[in-house]
Amino acid sequence: MATIQDIAEHAAVSSATVSRVINSSGYVGAETRKKVEAAIKQLNYRPNKHAQMLRTGETKNFGIISTQFNDTAVARINPFISTAYSAGYTTTLFITNGDKKREREAFDLLKAKELDGIFLIYRANEWDVLESYLKDGPIVTLHNVATHPIPSVFIDHYEGNQLALSYAWDTGCRRILNLYGTATGLNTTRRTQAYHDFCCSKNITPYASDSFLHILSDFDVDRVVQWIEEQTVKPDAIITHSDNIAALAVSKLEKKGYQVPEDISVIGFDNLFISDVMDITTVDYGIEEQGSNACRLLLKQLGKDSDSLDPLTFKLIKRGTTKNTDK
Repeated sequence: MATIQDIAEHAAVSSATVSRVINSSGYVGAETRKKVEAAIKQLNYRPNKHAQMLRTGETKNFGIISTQFNDTAVARINPFISTAYSAGYTTTLFITNGDKKREREAFDLLKAKELDGIFLIYRANEWDVLESYLKDGPIVTLHNVATHPIPSVFIDHYEGNQLALSYAWDTGCRRILNLYGTATGLNTTRRTQAYHDFCCSKNITPYASDSFLHILSDFDVDRVVQWIEEQTVKPDAIITHSDNIAALAVSKLEKKGYQVPEDISVIGFDNLFISDVMDITTVDYGIEEQGSNACRLLLKQLGKDSDSLDPLTFKLIKRGTTKNTDK
């Protein structure tokens, strides 16, 4: 295996000059650079990553940790990877399936200096466990952790759910059912609060939130549709926590003979590709920007140049699963 000394001898330059070319540091004349690059190619030189890590103290690698690999996670992961790549960083993805031990093992790589930073999408451990790793390197999360020292790219889902509820109301819906995700999630807490505040403001009776928590799978949506079938007075709108759940709801309702939106409106959340394909009204809240912002926050904590964070806002995307007011 060729070494820097071999390259220097082949190009008739000093080892320091070769090092400057390899590391893009310091001035090297154009002709000299061409000679060194030609020697690198001819000798098939490959840099020793471990030696570089020892010299710079950096791995140039970020960890991405999530309990699951679903569409909403991917929508954040891809822009994070792109932003990292543009800054000269690679990424390693860890899917824990909710296993606390596996999650801690991934965080241990930060402690071992095998990662320069971590983007935590969905967590398994309690915050106090994860906060103990802050001394080992930067961590950024999606979660609302305003009371915690871990930086976040969180956007409050209270406002987004209010936006969806208000639009359903404006299109004539009065019996609005809200479906929620993970029962213990802070986003769920904020959505629940938004729903009850909205119902109170309109003087309507809310559906019991406890009955519609943890709606995450095909089976869960089947259960909701079966419940709707059993009601004498049925909901005329469903607000979901994700586009995937909205898509399942639309499909299963139509198979039962319901017309969407004539019989029941459906609103998603995320503005993923599936909502466009299935023409589902949804709430956009900058999922891709969250991924980019997370990487930028890590770079800033490492003292690297980075673009400013993109502002995150909620926007209603009106499509065919609601009786849109502008049609």
